[in-house]
Amino acid sequence: MKRHQSLHPLSRDHHHALVQARNLSLAAAANDSDKLAQAAARFAGFWETDLQGHFAQEEQIVLPLLAKHASPESDEIRETLRQHVEITRLISELNGKLARREMIEANLLDALGEALRRHIRFEESEMFPKLEASVPEEELERMREQLETERSRTGQGGCALSPKRQATED
Repeated sequence: MKRHQSLHPLSRDHHHALVQARNLSLAAAANDSDKLAQAAARFAGFWETDLQGHFAQEEQIVLPLLAKHASPESDEIRETLRQHVEITRLISELNGKLARREMIEANLLDALGEALRRHIRFEESEMFPKLEASVPEEELERMREQLETERSRTGQGGCALSPKRQATED
């Protein structure tokens, strides 16, 4: 699917998050306590270094722009925020179990992976097209600049764009 260039960094982030979601599902399917614990720890790190910042960028930059040009009450905004809350709740549960050194259940990782996949599909198929259709080109370009500035400021560089992350993933 052809995306406006302003959304390319977010779509690349989504690709990396889908890889993480698949890893969670594979670990859940194996249902081996060591694999579950390893997958949980890797995902907790991904949340801390990448996904949490991605959610913040969407909530602080992308969604306000959509609200300005579509409606603050749009289904796309409400659903994106609802999904962010659901995923954050599952991650909090996972982090709590990790902190208490409790056994990680396969169903938690499976639920988290599935929630993340659903979220990405929603954003790519509904929220991003609504944004592209509603927001003027000049403002999409300003959004891209804001995202780049925020990613540089936080040192995140973006989930998919950080040279440090790319070097470790190759």
